[in-house]
Amino acid sequence: MNSWAGLWNKEWEMMKSWLYATMIITLLTVTFVSFALSILGEGSFDLSSILGSSLMMCLLIAMCVPIALLLNSLWIEWRRPDIWLHSSQSIYRLIGSKVLFSLVVGLIGMSVPVILLIVYAVVSEASTVSLSNAVTMIFSFITFYIAAVVLMFFGLFQAAVFRVIRSYVNRGAFLLWSVVLLASIWLIKTFLESSIYYKIAHVGLLPISKTDRSFEIGNLYVSQHSETIYMGEIFLVTSFLIAFFFLSSWLLEKKVRL
Repeated sequence: MNSWAGLWNKEWEMMKSWLYATMIITLLTVTFVSFALSILGEGSFDLSSILGSSLMMCLLIAMCVPIALLLNSLWIEWRRPDIWLHSSQSIYRLIGSKVLFSLVVGLIGMSVPVILLIVYAVVSEASTVSLSNAVTMIFSFITFYIAAVVLMFFGLFQAAVFRVIRSYVNRGAFLLWSVVLLASIWLIKTFLESSIYYKIAHVGLLPISKTDRSFEIGNLYVSQHSETIYMGEIFLVTSFLIAFFFLSSWLLEKKVRL
C-alpha cells in the first residue's frame, strides 16, 4: 500500500501543473465559445444557453483527460529510462499507477460537469427534466466514461507500439505506426462485425435497459435511444482492456530494455 501511495504522490507532483493549466485553459475557452455561440445564436447573452452549452462542452473535453494525462505522464518519463530500469517496482505496477491515476482524475473531471448539469436541469424553470430523466443522464455519463476508458487503453497500446517501432526504425517510424494503427482498427472492426462476437456479446441479458427519452435543458435538446445491456458485452470489453494493459506494459518494458 505504501508503494502505491508513493507512486500516486509522484504522479500528482509530476502532473499537477499540467492539470491546473489544462483546467484554466478549458474554462477560459469554454466560456469564450459559449458566450460567442449565445450571441451568434440568440443575439444576446442567454444565461440558460451559456450554462447548458458550457457544461456539455466541459463534459466532452473531460472525456479526453484520461488519455491525455496518461500519455503526458509517459512522455515525461520516457526521457528518463533510469526511472524504469532502477525501480524496484514491476512494470505493471509502474504503468498501473499511471492508469489508475488517469482513471480517477478523468472520473472526477467528468463527474463535475455532469453533476452541475443535472442540478441545473432539475432546478431550472427552462428545463423539462424529471427525476427519471436525471437518472437517464447518469446512465449516459457512465457510457461516456466507459468510452473515455476504452480510448485511454487503446491509446496506451498504440503509444507502446510506436515507442517500440521507434527503437528499431529511425526513419519512417510514423508511417509504419500508421499502418499498425489502421490494421488494429480494421481487426477490431472485423471482430465486432463477426458472428463470434455477436454470439458472445449477446449472452446474459441484464434486467437494465434504457428506453427512448427526450428532454430539454434550457436551449439544449437531449435525445437518448433505447439500449439493452448484456453480460457478454461487459466481459468482452473488460477482456480487451486487460489485454491492452498487459500487452502495452510488456512492450514498454521491452522498449526500456533495448
